[in-house]
Amino acid sequence: MKRLIFITVIFAAFFSVSCKKILDIDQKMNIPNEKAITSVKDLDAVLIGAYDGLQSSNVLGGNMVVFAELLANDCNVDNSRLTNFGTLEIYNRATTVQLSPLRSMWSEAYSTINRTNNVIYVIDNNLLTGEDFNKIKAQYKGEALFIRAVAHFELLRFWALPYNVDNTGSNSQLGIPYRTQPTLDGFANLAMARNTVEEVYNYVINDLKEAEQLLEAANIKKSSSRASEMAAAAYLARIYFQKGDYVNAAEKANKVLISGLYSLNSDLLQVFKTSGNLASSESIFQLVNTATDQSNGITYSYNPSDGTEPLFTGIDSLKNIYSLLDGRRTKYISINPFADIIFVKKYTPANPEYNVSVIRFAEMELIKAESDILSGNITQNTYDCYTAVKKRAYGSNWVDETITQNALLDSVWIERRRELIFEGDRYHNLKRMKQSERDNVLWNDPSLLFKIPQEEMSGNPLMVQNP
Repeated sequence: MKRLIFITVIFAAFFSVSCKKILDIDQKMNIPNEKAITSVKDLDAVLIGAYDGLQSSNVLGGNMVVFAELLANDCNVDNSRLTNFGTLEIYNRATTVQLSPLRSMWSEAYSTINRTNNVIYVIDNNLLTGEDFNKIKAQYKGEALFIRAVAHFELLRFWALPYNVDNTGSNSQLGIPYRTQPTLDGFANLAMARNTVEEVYNYVINDLKEAEQLLEAANIKKSSSRASEMAAAAYLARIYFQKGDYVNAAEKANKVLISGLYSLNSDLLQVFKTSGNLASSESIFQLVNTATDQSNGITYSYNPSDGTEPLFTGIDSLKNIYSLLDGRRTKYISINPFADIIFVKKYTPANPEYNVSVIRFAEMELIKAESDILSGNITQNTYDCYTAVKKRAYGSNWVDETITQNALLDSVWIERRRELIFEGDRYHNLKRMKQSERDNVLWNDPSLLFKIPQEEMSGNPLMVQNP
């Protein structure tokens, strides 16, 4: 039986700081040293490790949502809760190469990517044999491609200037390295230049399309805990939408909508309050948490369990975006009439055992509606998708409304804000729409870019730093 050995990559990086001291930093790929893949069980363990990487509170399990909210314009921030050499610099749009949270986000995301590349390497090179291996090859490769695409895409949105939807096909601004080869020995494959934003989008889309096909072939239509055909389609809808390819965004969103596998929960908060392998009917892809994991790092920023003030409260104008009949006015937020404070209730109580909803059915409804409008393909289904989300929020208070075609786009925009609020969506959506972020900072202002960590700058001779 062939063996694949994971090598832990360590090198010393030397760099100068303002006080002229020289620091030693180790870059570790976080792959267990001398761990051999000799069975399907081993392969599954590495793949589960990739899910764990996404689940990390430094990645999609926390900071990729929290940091997006720090930079967007829906939240007030309690400055006393900001940390020096971390969230304070992120909030002030003054990041450096040494910020621990960003170093962790970058390294853990790329470690996750390296795990997926090892899984793909084993499968593509047939390093295992036997009937069990042949049965899972399509599924496991599809899952690995999905995770690899998601990790790259979410990193790109913080470390690169946004995709310009009016310049489709020519977004030559620097992106991030799109790594598709595993690190198997020493320094192999570590030196890699940044791909352009256009190239990264193309790689992500290609990976997700292949994942979608492989998971369909493996008959993994839906899963409560892992990637699936529909999860790949939903992420493709999100990515096409982000790059302004509204025809393809509508097509992929519609595939999920008509699958019959998902629906909007009547309980507005259920999708945020499941644990383990339980999933609401609305969840398309979630990161599973258990009492052992407790890695949901989002809830604490909105509702601390220790009685302290939350990092985030809603800005005052949010009280005006929900009507008195809209259930989200009391489910997603809580307006304190005495202190004039808007508390966030979407993640109440702050339970780190709750799963993290990454992509859900309501987003597909909203993507389909807006994509139809922007691609000039408005039908009754366009109205139905928009209405479905709003009707669910109003419940028994719903009364059919008449809306003109001219007013429909603005209505969908505000509905997206109402529904996906505090989920990290606002920051990226403002960029797509070319609207300003907090403090009227332009959507493509370089100050929004995170600095590439020093470990990467020192260890990768082809890397170019952000301005």
